[in-house]
Amino acid sequence: KKVKTPKVIKKIKKAKKEFFGFIGSIHEDDPFYERYMAAFIEWYLFDRDLSGQDMPPVRLYYRKHAKAFSEEENRVYANLARVRHSLFLIKKVYKDALLIQDLYDHEKINIEHEIQTVGFSKGDIFEAIVVPFGDQYTFTKSFFFHPKEAKSLILAEMKRIANLDFKILLKSMMKFRRFRLKLDRYPHVNPLQIYNEKEFNRHA
Repeated sequence: KKVKTPKVIKKIKKAKKEFFGFIGSIHEDDPFYERYMAAFIEWYLFDRDLSGQDMPPVRLYYRKHAKAFSEEENRVYANLARVRHSLFLIKKVYKDALLIQDLYDHEKINIEHEIQTVGFSKGDIFEAIVVPFGDQYTFTKSFFFHPKEAKSLILAEMKRIANLDFKILLKSMMKFRRFRLKLDRYPHVNPLQIYNEKEFNRHA
């Protein structure tokens, strides 16, 4: 008798097909495989609403189980339910901290908790998930830095979607993530051949 695949596995497989069907496929021998798999997991946990629900898994789990949590568990899950996923501009780089600006709502945020600032430069634009941690903020593991050549395109898009629904921001980030994957696969190509308005609008 054939063993039925658990529902949760089916849901994850469906979500994986949705995610990589949009941004492009990856393979286990790709040097960037783990980075994009981490991005998929975080997207599934924090961004993608579950079928028949109005929220993603982390927020739903917190809503259902908060009353049974210990004080520490409640604090952890409350923070995870308030993550900020966006495109950010680096305003200042310090030895052990960053000042970034959310390009969606323009709020400035200090990242001070367990941050290694090597590799960050003022003016960089990157996609990340910011997590509250006590009275500080930190990042999850998934980062996508976009090339400086894409800055005007990204800023124009963020201006266009300002104050619109968060799901529109997610769609725009997915488009830029698809460009980033293509650039990772073809690193010798001029970024402007990938990051351009025509290509961006072609996948509306």
